[in-house]
Amino acid sequence: MSSTTTGLSDLMSTYYDKKFLERAEETQVYDIGATVKKLALNMGKTVKWNRMSPLAKATTPLTEATNPSAVDMTTTAVTAAVAEYGNWTKVGTLFALTSIDVDLKEHVEVHGQNAGETIDELIANELDGGGTNQFAGGNTAITDMIATDIITGAEIRKAVRTLFLAKALKFENNHYRAIIPASCTYDLRADSEWLDAHRYTDAENIRNGLIGRLHGVEFFETNNEVVTADAGSGNVDIYNTFVFGKHAYGTVDLDGQMGPRIYVKAPNAGDTSNPLDLYSTVGWKAHFAVKVLNSAWLIELQAASSVGDNA
Repeated sequence: MSSTTTGLSDLMSTYYDKKFLERAEETQVYDIGATVKKLALNMGKTVKWNRMSPLAKATTPLTEATNPSAVDMTTTAVTAAVAEYGNWTKVGTLFALTSIDVDLKEHVEVHGQNAGETIDELIANELDGGGTNQFAGGNTAITDMIATDIITGAEIRKAVRTLFLAKALKFENNHYRAIIPASCTYDLRADSEWLDAHRYTDAENIRNGLIGRLHGVEFFETNNEVVTADAGSGNVDIYNTFVFGKHAYGTVDLDGQMGPRIYVKAPNAGDTSNPLDLYSTVGWKAHFAVKVLNSAWLIELQAASSVGDNA
């Protein structure tokens, strides 16, 4: 990430980069499992991932001194279009001279949060409805779910079984990952299987959004909850926990310009649109795309919450 500035020193530009990046990263959770695809500049707006299909098991013995027939590889192309996202604010000169927001630090941080939350929401929206459904409580439809159909250790074991049978790849530490809404974390932490697994866990290991591990899954908590209001029986709200393997979904890195960029511009002599130097501008822009790559490797574990809206 880097900034584009006008009328600012390199030192101030670096300062803005740091503040913007810190706030943006704090608000992003859904990117923790994304496979990043690089797209070169001037190569169009469409990015393509090729998903290779496993080969059939070779259980027939080879004939001595005879080459077997070649096996063709099959792929499924998954595409997404890169789009631009962004926001900006005018900062009046009088405000800059009289405000306690020295060097526009708060402005930059607020835009950092806005950028992070925007990217997080785009990923969450893509995951929602893009995976394989698992309804808590053994239900077969979301409309059958009741307030007591909450997330449990048994539901996690079921999701892991589904991923394993689908041959979903694990991440480098031999774990699957899950993004769990805070309303479901509340219930899972009270489950006996979770309590037994974390009875002697070092609290220092719970950091960077990682709240713990259970049944081969790392859990990352989010307050950006994917919730379907009144979807269950009796108008119960239903929350999505996403349990997934490596390469379940992907995002785009446009020629090394990964993530949003901060733009801070001060008044300058060549700006005819601001002839009296009445304002500066602060904003951000990102080139971004996200796509579910393999729905079988993404489990949408849907559950009610004991602290959710169950009326």
